[in-house]
This record gives sequence, C-alpha cells and structure tokens, in this order.
Amino acid sequence: MNQKKIITDKYEITLIEKGIVETHMLPHCVIDAGDILEMKNYNLQLCENEPYTMLLTSGHLSDTTKEARELSASKDFSQLTLARALLTNSVGQKLVANFYLRVNAPHVKTRLFSDREKAIEWLRSFLK
Repeated sequence: MNQKKIITDKYEITLIEKGIVETHMLPHCVIDAGDILEMKNYNLQLCENEPYTMLLTSGHLSDTTKEARELSASKDFSQLTLARALLTNSVGQKLVANFYLRVNAPHVKTRLFSDREKAIEWLRSFLK
C-alpha cells in the first residue's frame, strides 16, 4: 500500500495501513486545541471517514496545551476513533502520558507503549 501522508509545521500524519493513522508531533512544537481539531480532520480524510486507530509519537521536547489534552480526551471528540496508542521511550514523555491517562481519562481506549510493533499489534486488535 502506498502510504498517504500530511505534513504541517507541527506534525506529520501518515496512514500506515488501513485503519491505522500515525501522528508524529515534530520536535519543539506545542500542539493546541486548534491543532487537535485539524489533526482530527486529517485523520478522517486519510481514513475516508471510516473508523480508525491512532499511533501517536512525540518529537523531542514537543508538548500539548491543557486545552488540547482535554479536547482529545473528550467523548465528543472521539468520533470514529477506536483506540489510541501513545508511543515513547522518553522518561519525561512517559510521565506526561501517564498524567494524561490518569487526569484526563480519555474516552477512547488509550495505552502507553515503548515498543512500536506491540503498539501497532494492539491497535490492529480493534480493527477486526
């Protein structure tokens, strides 16, 4: 399959296979609520408005605002998103991700991974 990709100044979104979108936040960027809404539109576009899962990776020292975290965790925002895997090996980003999971309690099933293949395998389990 030819990968479809969307590149902005803050992130790259790639359809890595049918039903799995990877969003990579670029180094040193701050993602706000407007960016989250834009990402959602791109995800739906790449997946042709079909249910999908999401692999999220973060570049060095990238961050999201409180409003962006709250929006991404909300039930209203979850439309067509089946699951979200957060992938990082950074201790700092693991702390932030665990904080997000506990405090924001995302409506969509979300798990933290340090192994890319295990994360993708977990996401595939939602596409069957």
